Amino acid sequence: MLPGVLTLDKISGAILGAFTGDALGMPVEGWSFQEISERYGEITEVLPGRLKAGSYTDDTEMMIGIAESLLECGTFNDRHMALTFCRNYNPGRGYGPGTARVLHLIESGTPWEQAVKKVFPDGSYGNGAAMRIAPVACLYVGRPDELRKCAAGSARLTHAHPQAVEGAVLQASAVALALTADSQYPLDQKGFLRSLKNSLSPGAGEYREKLDCVEKLLEIEPTVEKIIRELGNGVKAIQSVCTSIYSFLANPGSFEKAVIKAVSLGGDTDTIGSMTGAISGAYHGRQGIPERWLEKLEEGQKGRGYVEELAAGLWFLLSEQPEL
Repeated sequence: MLPGVLTLDKISGAILGAFTGDALGMPVEGWSFQEISERYGEITEVLPGRLKAGSYTDDTEMMIGIAESLLECGTFNDRHMALTFCRNYNPGRGYGPGTARVLHLIESGTPWEQAVKKVFPDGSYGNGAAMRIAPVACLYVGRPDELRKCAAGSARLTHAHPQAVEGAVLQASAVALALTADSQYPLDQKGFLRSLKNSLSPGAGEYREKLDCVEKLLEIEPTVEKIIRELGNGVKAIQSVCTSIYSFLANPGSFEKAVIKAVSLGGDTDTIGSMTGAISGAYHGRQGIPERWLEKLEEGQKGRGYVEELAAGLWFLLSEQPEL
């Protein structure tokens, strides 16, 4: 039986929240926080950038692939998910060169395990696995062991470095926690962080230290420079996953404020915005996402309507789980 607080609205919030944060951060990806501040002050509207206003990047395209594979297979299937990534691949979405090479190798017939090692002998430590993980959290909420297994497995398809894998698990755990938290009551920030620390593997000391930093930053009013210095705003998972968790926890009462905060930090804005959006969307639900932002999200073959259908499919599959 599903917990009473867990609803289709919250599942939709997580998936659409990731899409929204991605689209909001897309126009200023790679900008410094000073450049964003000087040009816009803050990014409060969905704007055009290298893509049309409301367009998603590789973050959301790969998230769509994870949702599609989970729905088609009913569970995690590594080969199917890797091939789904290849099927959806659109270079115009802004894939990193390494991930693009991995997908090209897989599409040409190379097993994903070999493809990853050819491109990243030591494993990629980027945030590309964490940015797309929201559907895993939605399907495996309330089942932490299965969540870790699926999140780690999906990460290794392209990002096999332990930091990248642990980052994906941590982001999935944060979204799952937010899905089961009731936004009608004040959020227990310390309890949220304590649960996240407990979800980490024994060897994830660097993430534990980052979460300690998050807790300390929540006790003060840090400057943007301090947040970036302590947590990061880059493409490495260790430099962005906990930044997204902080952006949510520093603004638990508002999806809008949380995502604006995330994007205002500069750096890898689309991914940090997307990860923050997934957590905050899971907490507040679809109804918490500003309608003016949702209205501007791209439509089309795999646009907003399709993403909402995927969320509904995940909700149905989740509700069919007998142990819940």
